[in-house]
Amino acid sequence: MSGVLITLFVQQRASGALAVTFALTANRLLSWLTYPIAGRLSDRTTTRVGRRTPYMAASLIVMGLATWMFTVVQGYWLLVLFIVIARQAAAVFTLTNVAVVPEVFGRSRWLKALLLTTVLGTMASLIIKATVITSWKQSDPSTWNLPFQIAAIILVVVGLTILVLVREAPAAAGGAEADRTRRARPTADELRDILSGPNAKVLVTGSLLFWAGIGSTAYVAVLFFQRVLHAGASAQTIAGLATGLPVFLLGLALGVPLSRWLTPMQLAIGAPFLGAVLAGVQYFDTHLWQAVILSYIGAPFIGAYLIVMAPLLLQLLPRAGGLGERLGVLLSPFNLVSVILAYIAAVTVDATGNYRLIWLFPAVTGLAHGIVNCWLRYPQKRSTSPDMVKRLWEWSVVQAESMAETGIVTGLLAAPLLGVVTEEDADSAVVIDMARNILGNPYEEHLDEAGEEDDTPGEPTTEDEPSDPKGESAPLLSGPALAEGDPDDQGSTRGVLGVDQVGGGPVGDEENGDQKLG
Repeated sequence: MSGVLITLFVQQRASGALAVTFALTANRLLSWLTYPIAGRLSDRTTTRVGRRTPYMAASLIVMGLATWMFTVVQGYWLLVLFIVIARQAAAVFTLTNVAVVPEVFGRSRWLKALLLTTVLGTMASLIIKATVITSWKQSDPSTWNLPFQIAAIILVVVGLTILVLVREAPAAAGGAEADRTRRARPTADELRDILSGPNAKVLVTGSLLFWAGIGSTAYVAVLFFQRVLHAGASAQTIAGLATGLPVFLLGLALGVPLSRWLTPMQLAIGAPFLGAVLAGVQYFDTHLWQAVILSYIGAPFIGAYLIVMAPLLLQLLPRAGGLGERLGVLLSPFNLVSVILAYIAAVTVDATGNYRLIWLFPAVTGLAHGIVNCWLRYPQKRSTSPDMVKRLWEWSVVQAESMAETGIVTGLLAAPLLGVVTEEDADSAVVIDMARNILGNPYEEHLDEAGEEDDTPGEPTTEDEPSDPKGESAPLLSGPALAEGDPDDQGSTRGVLGVDQVGGGPVGDEENGDQKLG
């Protein structure tokens, strides 16, 4: 359900910014615990229908029932209660839904399987958005119930369908047993190891600042557009469609050349600073279309930032536990930090009555993000360093060739349903290991002769730094070259996206063979 719709629905029962924000974010005070707990429980659950299916089906049914109750209950606090229930269920579903895909379809086909489920989910979303555009009248709250009721019915039907149809591959039993035994590890130890890596504290701090800035305006911005710019649900829904996929594609298309023209450090510092400026400019918005234009301006720089920072950020992915637990550990801190600044922004609005002040919070976090990144020590790029854009292009070519052989419908949509899933291919936790090294380890080539890290503080490394007597650049930071217990994890020595088979499948004779359909 769109954040715009639920925000406007809540504000009819609570006029204050803090009351609206609390109603929509109270679930996050629990979600930071729900994610890792639900992830670990789903990794260790054993039932006749699998370890993820009960969680997925139950969470969708609960979400549907709670969503329908939005339109039934009276008063503010009962509405808050059902929003919390619905969003806790959504957290469980999101986690288990991502984790189950490689266990059902095999990790060699999980991207296409996710695409298939995304297409189906998008179709349902468009139905709801079309209902809003055609029936929602801002001045008549009685017209607001239909989209929520349609969403509730869809959720319950999908939940029952999953309970009947979705089953993990029998071969997934081996990975499930590994998740319960040899991969198990205390979360505190895992977090300690993640933060001990090169650049880890800088990257984590910067990412949390970015997410806090996003969270500070996530719901209050909807009230700003409605109460200050007089943009109702239909207008904001259309604006959301205009700034969704188009902005993503623009960011990717223009982000690629930007990542080539600017150095990594220029983007690491400059992109957050530009984001801060664009957020500050929103203070002066007088029409909704101005916010749309600003999102298009910022998209290429966000795309370029993600392109150059992705190899470093992927090294922070958790290494212990099953896929559910790893995802839970990853999502938990972002849920907590996003709600803190949201409350501060809402209190500020209520105290001053000025909704425009909300844009100062992402502006401040953007500036802080850029300053923090000044301490980033970006590994010097060498001729053998992994190239994200090149690898993604090569992968796209492989997929295009595969679909040329099988046809678009079979190659893109039917592929997840075809083929045999082996035990190795159904080991879902390895998806995280593949993702961590999908672009290679950027620190791997910066080991000194003794294999120790150069922890000398200083300015960010550039290509103009002095070379050693052998003519090679001085070592920077080594980082964890390999995950413990993964001797084959060589990152840049593999083919496209860390794999060497057509369609993005696993490697060599250890995994299942031909992956053209994958």
